[in-house]
Amino acid sequence: MVHLKSVHINQDRIPVNEYPFNLPIIKNLGSLAFHKQVTILVGDNGTGKSTLLEAIASNSESILIGGEAFDSELSVKLRDQLKLVWRIKTRKGFFFRANDFNHFINRLKDIKAESRQAIRDIKERDSNSLEVMPYARTLSDLERLYGQGLEVRSHGESFLDLFQARLQPDGLYILDEPEAPLSPLKQLTLISMMKEMVQNNCQFIIATHSPILMAFPDAEILSIQDGMLQQATYDELEHVTLTRDFLNHPERFLRHL
Repeated sequence: MVHLKSVHINQDRIPVNEYPFNLPIIKNLGSLAFHKQVTILVGDNGTGKSTLLEAIASNSESILIGGEAFDSELSVKLRDQLKLVWRIKTRKGFFFRANDFNHFINRLKDIKAESRQAIRDIKERDSNSLEVMPYARTLSDLERLYGQGLEVRSHGESFLDLFQARLQPDGLYILDEPEAPLSPLKQLTLISMMKEMVQNNCQFIIATHSPILMAFPDAEILSIQDGMLQQATYDELEHVTLTRDFLNHPERFLRHL
């Protein structure tokens, strides 16, 4: 199911000479419709993909995995100018930026350490005190979700563990370059997870540079061309053609470097 049907921005109300509203992708946006359960945004760095995704996630009140809050002044400014149209608004899902992942792991470690220390302190005062229960429940919930901890796994494995634990039916998942910590094989694993969740009425909006993720079956691909989002086919994407040409003839590229 497509939960989020479209995003609109009132061009008459935005300060067109102010960043991020002066980004071509924002100036030319108007409206963005989502027709399929998986939408792939493709474009070079600096084109505004991440800013747009964060503003959409913030407007939709999505949970931010890895960060403390949507505190970017830029995304908040843009968020307030967006109108989201829903088929059925979902409270499930999250917004994820790959560069927040280490922060998320470290925060989980801190929560576990703080909970264990609180339990020790309480038991020293009173070994039978029920005050330990909230902290014990926190540790139990984290172990149920993440086993012994994401920090004990490789970066790619812990990343997939997080997704396995947090993906649930009927969710909206907004992902900014989720391929960053993943090997090509692990990216295929992520695609497998996504396919399963699509069958459970989930919607994904993903910005990526990965030709592997771009190949998600039946995804709608929107490519930023001349500052505008345009529908594209997989085989015509520069990321795909350049990667294919390089793999077929690497010497042609490397000899000029």
